[in-house]
Amino acid sequence: MPERPDLEYVVPRLADALAGAVITATRVRKPVVLRLAVEGKPEELWTGRRFGAVSRRAHFVLFALAGGAPDVEMVVAPMLAGRFTVDDAGERSPGDLAVAWTLSDGRELRYRDSEQMGKVYLLPRGRWDQVPGLQHVGVDVLDAQRFTREAFRTLARTRRDQVRVFIMDKSALDSLGNAYADEVLWHARIHPKTMARALSDDELDALHGSIVHVLSDARDEVARRQAPLDEKVRDFLKVRNRHGEPCPRCGTTLRCAGVHGHDTFFCPQCQPETRRSSIVDWRKAPSTPGPAAPPGVRQKRSRR
Repeated sequence: MPERPDLEYVVPRLADALAGAVITATRVRKPVVLRLAVEGKPEELWTGRRFGAVSRRAHFVLFALAGGAPDVEMVVAPMLAGRFTVDDAGERSPGDLAVAWTLSDGRELRYRDSEQMGKVYLLPRGRWDQVPGLQHVGVDVLDAQRFTREAFRTLARTRRDQVRVFIMDKSALDSLGNAYADEVLWHARIHPKTMARALSDDELDALHGSIVHVLSDARDEVARRQAPLDEKVRDFLKVRNRHGEPCPRCGTTLRCAGVHGHDTFFCPQCQPETRRSSIVDWRKAPSTPGPAAPPGVRQKRSRR
């Protein structure tokens, strides 16, 4: 899904492009992405409304809408493949078009989603409780006043899950998805399956610093590229989707593993696994002599 560095580039450009634009028509190509919390037909609910502020909240894009009744706002969760373009309304529609809003000046805002996993919500203004994950959002990790080492340590001590699951929890930290979680953990030299509560203060401080460093650098790099709105810039990432390639730090072959249904990429040398499994493979366990059988009783052989 688009992560914070992507959205920090896309959202201001959408805000500039759409400021004051009035919607004259709506085309719905993939109804499965729509989530309407107000009554009415999709083709009519947006007509006559004017775009106001566009903002980011965690991995959501919020569009303020003025005019018409009822008073509503639009929230888009792009998820895995969602992306935006602002094109001439006369241009041919792409095959992955999900919803398009025609503007009074002849342009069209297009939400595209080849996987149809994203969601477009239209809801009464302020009713964020109607969107899963929107109302309760964690700390802004690039807010130096709130995201301190002490605050991060305190938060981590409450967790009972793996560190990768923890840092991707948007109710805890507002910014990390799959790609940058891998980058942060590699930078901090922490294995993704390490239990959060097992990390020392020094390791948590290193992780805190890596979160700030990786996201800040990525934000600056994405902005520097000035790519089209619908292009996801990820070619500068160190480990994400680089299974089988050499680690850029030590040269060890990068690996891929599963964490709660998601692929994670890491270096087994730079990020050694420190957990001890409670499961014993008896086929590899050293054999130890058992008690001697009573006289005349045949020793039963164990099956392997």
